Amino acid sequence: MLHKEWLIIIIITFITISTWVAFDILHTRSQVEIPQTLQEIIEPISPDFNISSIESP
Repeated sequence: MLHKEWLIIIIITFITISTWVAFDILHTRSQVEIPQTLQEIIEPISPDFNISSIESP
């Protein structure tokens, strides 16, 4: 193959992979939704400990 043919193949491959990655990123961004029930479940836990319950025998 000539150098020109290799260059054309490389350019077409680069465009194909770039388009594929761009559409995959857009597809992933549009599907990220957290349901309301899951948001309630993943609320942060209070870091305060009840020391008296730990010390009691």
